[in-house]
Amino acid sequence: MTCAEYRAAMSARLDGEDAGGPGGAVGAVGAVGTNGHEQSCADCAGWLATARRLRDFSARAPGPSAEWSEGLLGRLGLGQAEDLDRGEDRA
Repeated sequence: MTCAEYRAAMSARLDGEDAGGPGGAVGAVGAVGTNGHEQSCADCAGWLATARRLRDFSARAPGPSAEWSEGLLGRLGLGQAEDLDRGEDRA
């Protein structure tokens, strides 16, 4: 398993996504856990620890204010947040 395969699978897993299908390297990570890769690769162990901290921090962080969201939507030309909540398209 390469570091890129491991990180892609663990990123998906941390996001609650399917880590891959059976048989492939990513599938093995999804089915077996981490397949021990981070125990033999210090770079990936550090990457995983950082990714977990970022996920946990993001989960605790408050979302943007309504004013900030409205400003962003306006700059993107997408209308107002309540229009998007109702499924309306201003384009």
